[in-house]
Amino acid sequence: MKELHDRIRKLGIEHYGFVKARRLEGSREYFLEREKRKLSTTFEESDADLRTDLTLGMPWVRTVISLAIPYYYDSYISKGAYFSLYSQGKDYHAVVRGMLSEVSAVLSANGFRSEVFCDDNALPERLIAHMAGTGSIGRNHLLITRKYGSYVFLGEILTDWETEADERDPEDALKHTICGECDICQRACPTSILHGEYYDTSRCMSYITQDKKVKDEDIDLFRGRLFGCDTCQRVCPLNKFAERSHVSLFQPLPYMRDPDLNEIMAMDNKTFNKYRETSSGWRGKKLLKRNAMIALASKGMEIREEYADTEYLKDMRERLLKRYNL
Repeated sequence: MKELHDRIRKLGIEHYGFVKARRLEGSREYFLEREKRKLSTTFEESDADLRTDLTLGMPWVRTVISLAIPYYYDSYISKGAYFSLYSQGKDYHAVVRGMLSEVSAVLSANGFRSEVFCDDNALPERLIAHMAGTGSIGRNHLLITRKYGSYVFLGEILTDWETEADERDPEDALKHTICGECDICQRACPTSILHGEYYDTSRCMSYITQDKKVKDEDIDLFRGRLFGCDTCQRVCPLNKFAERSHVSLFQPLPYMRDPDLNEIMAMDNKTFNKYRETSSGWRGKKLLKRNAMIALASKGMEIREEYADTEYLKDMRERLLKRYNL
């Protein structure tokens, strides 16, 4: 359907592809093993049957369209504390869904049914993107694209429109051929989880910064991280020449690019509204304040008592005062 391709390209989306919707029986064992080892986060679907059903239980689905939307603007990192690059612009969930809806409108206009998804489903997004040729999975387990490296958001459109799909073998997804012999990300990972086929996403530093329960032994690993991590992306040679995103809504907001820890610690609901507009807002005000508190304490700076305005934050403040002898 030429009209569909034209709309995708008009949106500036260069990396996309198609996969036939069905159950991925050959990949079920991989997800069963992950389920058995309890390697998933609370944000992920752990059920292997749900993870490998590309129709999401909707019998009318015939095709999955995989699309990669770039978000990279530059590699600047604040010296004090920082938000992950992906969270510095407007909330990607809304932005990506908006772009996918424009593509979906073309399908609707031609009499086809479709639904759009972005990080809100059981689909194995990176596996689908590999199969579709949208990109390749690196040793950091992220999708790496030719033009934008791994600095992309993934979205899917499930539709009853059928097309020829030039698919890659799902069994090749974790061979990491795009990386060659490079293992820089594995050595740089702050929690050393990237070695081997099965990795524990609950030990990913990005997840740890978003988990409302934080272990004492993990506090020292934050090292200024307020939300997300980026280490495995920043060290990746394939990201060295990543091109800048054309999506203006992903341009870093000043208060996200150079965060003010005291503002975050002191913020009320009104101040929090501007953070709510970003991808970091969905975990709530309390979590951002906690992470700012950790950043202050790790630098030996004062954590004012009035900033700990909930029992959760009071407990965290006491833990930090003891840990850093403040």
